[in-house]
Amino acid sequence: MRSFKTISLSLLALGAVYTASSQTFAQRLKSTTFVFGLHEHIVIDNGKEYQFKFDTKSWQLTPYPSKITAEAYLKKGWGLQTEFAYTNYKANSTVDNVLQLKDNTFFSTDLNVRYHFETLFLKPSFFDPFLTVGYGFTYRSAVNKTQTSTGTNNVGLGMNFFIYKGFGLSLQTVGKFALKGGGKSNYLHHSVGIVYKLKPLSNKPALKP
Repeated sequence: MRSFKTISLSLLALGAVYTASSQTFAQRLKSTTFVFGLHEHIVIDNGKEYQFKFDTKSWQLTPYPSKITAEAYLKKGWGLQTEFAYTNYKANSTVDNVLQLKDNTFFSTDLNVRYHFETLFLKPSFFDPFLTVGYGFTYRSAVNKTQTSTGTNNVGLGMNFFIYKGFGLSLQTVGKFALKGGGKSNYLHHSVGIVYKLKPLSNKPALKP
């Protein structure tokens, strides 16, 4: 757990350094590529953190869209991303190894640093894989009252497929490691969604080297 904290803190610090360049805010804004998304997300939070079998009974989800995202591409593949997600934990499902007798609420918000491997390609590509790490906050009314709200360390992988004029498909899987509540409070967060990439006003995207 300590290693996840160190990695997350280091990459968040790198993201902050990139934004603190000598350029004015207006200049940075004009050269920044923004990506916005609407997603369907799935929470797997049954308390069996090392059980990865395909079991849809463990899925917690609500109708699309249940997660919104925004990202700013900074420099040389680095990006700063934030997201907000909501869902209901269904009655008769298991959360943290406890059977739920009624519906409960899930909410999370995260701030992550991403590294886009697209910058390593020799030519521009519609395929944009990335690594994401960061910190978040999770509220779950289903768990023990002393653990209802907790911070998380996030680490995950994802990919964007930009298909047509800035529109694309995004896939992501993130492991969220609770800062309190023990290992059972860790959970998996999967999502699939539609994203749209806004070109920078300067026509000089910061993502490329």
